Amino acid sequence: MPELLNGNGVIIVCLIFGVAMLVLEALTPGMGLPGVAGVVFMALGTMLMWMRHGSAAGLISLLAALALTVAAVMLSLKSAAKGRLSKSKVILHDAVASQPQDALSFLTGKSGKTLTVLSPVGEAEIDQKRFEVISEDGYIQKGARVRVLRTEGKKVFVIRQED
Repeated sequence: MPELLNGNGVIIVCLIFGVAMLVLEALTPGMGLPGVAGVVFMALGTMLMWMRHGSAAGLISLLAALALTVAAVMLSLKSAAKGRLSKSKVILHDAVASQPQDALSFLTGKSGKTLTVLSPVGEAEIDQKRFEVISEDGYIQKGARVRVLRTEGKKVFVIRQED
């Protein structure tokens, strides 16, 4: 055990634990304890490497840890979307399920008036509320009547309404 504490074992454990915590943070919503712990352990591992083996080794360990983190997060997110993690009842499902798929769908079919020029993005008033909208017809003048064609998440697509 003393060999592990005096050698590079502590550095390796810090870097691996830091990467693991950052992967866990990527798979759970919000910036919480795993993300903070991951950053702290990666910084500790890099600092120990820097102190024991010099600045070049510290820089190399930092770059290697960051590359490993990016690769691990990408693989984990891919697995969370389509692989084994997608079948997990814990990871990501609560966050995804709590968000409405199309919160603005109630606007579909409603009419409004452009507050700015749509070229193709601008603002319109629909149901006495201001929305950022996207024109399906391209350029539409300010003050023109528009109708909501569809919504996709927070995007509201409109077309020119003939009077």
